[in-house]
Amino acid sequence: MAQNLRNLIFKGIDEGVIPTLMDFIRVPNLSPLYDSEWETNGRMEQAISVITGYMDSLNIRNFTKEIIREPGKAPILFGEVQATQPGLGTVLIYGHIDKQPHFTGWIEGANNTEPAIINGKLYGRGGGDDGYSMPTAALLVKTLQTLEIPHGRIVIIGENEEESGSINLKYYLNKLKDRIGEPEVTFCLDSGIGDYEHFWITNSLRGVLKIDVTVRLINEGVHSGGSGVIPDSFRILRQLLDRIEDSKSGEILLPELHTQIPPEIYAQAAATASIIDEVKSVSWVSGGKPVTEDKVMQTVNQTWKPTLCVVGAEGFPTIQNAGNLIRPYTSVRLSIRLPPGINGPAAQERVIHELTRDPPYGAHIEIKTAKPNEGWRLQPLSPWLSESIQRASQEYFGKDALYFGVGGSIHLMGMLAEIFPSTELLVTGILGTDSGAHSCNENLRIDYLRSFACCVGSILADHARK
Repeated sequence: MAQNLRNLIFKGIDEGVIPTLMDFIRVPNLSPLYDSEWETNGRMEQAISVITGYMDSLNIRNFTKEIIREPGKAPILFGEVQATQPGLGTVLIYGHIDKQPHFTGWIEGANNTEPAIINGKLYGRGGGDDGYSMPTAALLVKTLQTLEIPHGRIVIIGENEEESGSINLKYYLNKLKDRIGEPEVTFCLDSGIGDYEHFWITNSLRGVLKIDVTVRLINEGVHSGGSGVIPDSFRILRQLLDRIEDSKSGEILLPELHTQIPPEIYAQAAATASIIDEVKSVSWVSGGKPVTEDKVMQTVNQTWKPTLCVVGAEGFPTIQNAGNLIRPYTSVRLSIRLPPGINGPAAQERVIHELTRDPPYGAHIEIKTAKPNEGWRLQPLSPWLSESIQRASQEYFGKDALYFGVGGSIHLMGMLAEIFPSTELLVTGILGTDSGAHSCNENLRIDYLRSFACCVGSILADHARK
């Protein structure tokens, strides 16, 4: 079976999935958070059509699909393939179709909506995050059917708001709960990997708080000759942020945002430290250094400690247009990562309290928040699934599968655990540390996608045989 599966999947990736992704990349659709006209400009519908058009071209037996639409909510793709025989159980496969905003700085020959294959990598916005997931899932089902390999009932969900915080996903999952059934295994294909030599399974994700802070002290700008009397709003903001973070070390100062790190996390970090090198994947300036040179602590910091980043700012003119003016206000967007197990709403409440209590100089502090996203930790897998993962990895990568924590978030995980408490969650993906997700030069390694897809296909086959 293994060789036939490999041959068909490799061929399907090269001749079907990659051309589909190139068409998908050409569509300038963005997640609703970044496109106020998503309901009228037709880009989201065009992207969905590219994906569903490929699915239809495969002529999968007993496959039906529907685009579920609700007023004011981005549509969601619901696909269903009946099992080859009764009693084989259900598998849920999740991916998303929406994309992050466009970015400058792409390598020559590639751009956000200009797909290019360079040195075995497909470049373009949304290919690896997460456009590949839906067509690859469809290809796997078709491959199993072509080889007459039994498979369970397979449900495919394609979201269009993941990059906007999955604000309506819980609504859709509850609406579709009876149609989805009780999945025994759920694949989330939106995660990252440590290298391109192994099959990787994510065993933890951090949560995230998105908080916009505005410091306002005067109603209109004043000549900077007034400094010394009028406090600068940026200086006030710095004081507020110093309540949250030690700016010298980067350590978060609020105990409520920390968790007791399990001892096995340090052991796991030590085991993968020689493989995962986040530092090497970063384009540092000459002489630039990481927070710590300790590779184990780099992994622990990135996956199990809270951190703060300023990811956006307003209230500043460009340098070219900056005059001698004390600005009326300073606004920043904070991205605060939370360790697994931290209560998101409670953490957000604590941060807001620190930002708004006793404002220096009587400044007005304005806060806007998104819904908190909590972290997640993988629960022990059933023996058949653990064995299937390792068997697939050995067959298609020649090495054991590896487990590791990811510093980012996937909003889906907490919802799935709540709505489908009995499902086994398998979080995986194809994004390497050099994949440029959310930035310029987003890319996917085609050879990795081929072998990765074989592993997922093998697990689907094992699910039906368990």
